[in-house]
Amino acid sequence: MVKDVIVPFFLGFYHAFKRTFTIKHPFVRLRWTDRYRGRVVLNIDRCVSCRSCVNICPNKTLEMVVYKKRLLPQYDAGRCCFCNLCVEVCPTMALSMSPEVEWDEYTRKGMIRPPDRFSEPIKPVAEKTVTVKILDKRRGVAHR
Repeated sequence: MVKDVIVPFFLGFYHAFKRTFTIKHPFVRLRWTDRYRGRVVLNIDRCVSCRSCVNICPNKTLEMVVYKKRLLPQYDAGRCCFCNLCVEVCPTMALSMSPEVEWDEYTRKGMIRPPDRFSEPIKPVAEKTVTVKILDKRRGVAHR
């Protein structure tokens, strides 16, 4: 009976002085692993308009549109499930996954990226990044 009262008290006391997992996002960002799948990026010069990326996409995220007299894929970020199938099937490696996770769009129409916006370079990461690691079973996940 006493244990039911004391254990939660000490647990709360322990977490009061434990370093928090929350970060101040725009100023500090998490460092992703090398194989992290963020947004899909198109290299227009390498694309040969073979439509293999459009055919394999399970959510119909990619759609071929005419851009500067060429058929190029248009990307709908709102539909993407980040499965990486389009990147793997591309014969010329025109598609790649970037570590970028931020889209500054607030409408559905803004999430549709025509080939010129689909091929924009990756934004630089903030100078201060934090690596997240599992330290041990007792402490759980914490910042390094």
